[in-house]
Amino acid sequence: MTIRNLCRASILFAVLGLVLLAPGPALAQYQYPPPYPSYGMSAEGPPMDRGGLYLGIGAFGDGVVNQANSAVDFLTSGAGYNLIVGFRLSPNFALELGLGEGFHNNVTNAWGDTVDYLVLSQVTADAKLILPLPGGQFQPFLQGGVGFYVLADAYSSEIASGGGFQLGGGLDFWMTPWWSLGGRLLYHGIQFTSFNEPQVGRSSSPFLSTVSLEANAQIHF
Repeated sequence: MTIRNLCRASILFAVLGLVLLAPGPALAQYQYPPPYPSYGMSAEGPPMDRGGLYLGIGAFGDGVVNQANSAVDFLTSGAGYNLIVGFRLSPNFALELGLGEGFHNNVTNAWGDTVDYLVLSQVTADAKLILPLPGGQFQPFLQGGVGFYVLADAYSSEIASGGGFQLGGGLDFWMTPWWSLGGRLLYHGIQFTSFNEPQVGRSSSPFLSTVSLEANAQIHF
């Protein structure tokens, strides 16, 4: 057997092992008997309250509500993406980390192209209270947490940074025990510790309020 064939065989066995082992921890955690149900209500309870790791990606629109303590309105509404890493500790509680970027302040450059001049990046940590409905496929939730936000220009030069918080809720819809689609509405309150306002030649510490509406997809392990 050549080295290449040996590598291929090793990868194949590793993939098969993961496929066979992945459902085990989730089944054991909530004590569902095999075979694991795909849809509907089982005799033991809702089939879609699996524990463990999940990953997700979302797209959101971000509306600016208020820009307090600032001499000028420095940010316009925009849109962006969010990456999600979560862990469901119980049928009703999960912890989530998020990494996202919102693109704002469209301008036309020297070549006539429209570009986003400002980027608002965020790293967030949230707690999620899940309220499963009968049947288990529709799961509304409440969410809240803290974050760190950085505002930079198109050249990746930092303009401002600061801490903040987010509060809101949403709804997840489970397509299968392994996939779900979701949506959520979150308020973000961001206190920038320092902000350079070249228009007025001074610095300030504005408080930014935005509301984001997000749609996402998640895979559950």
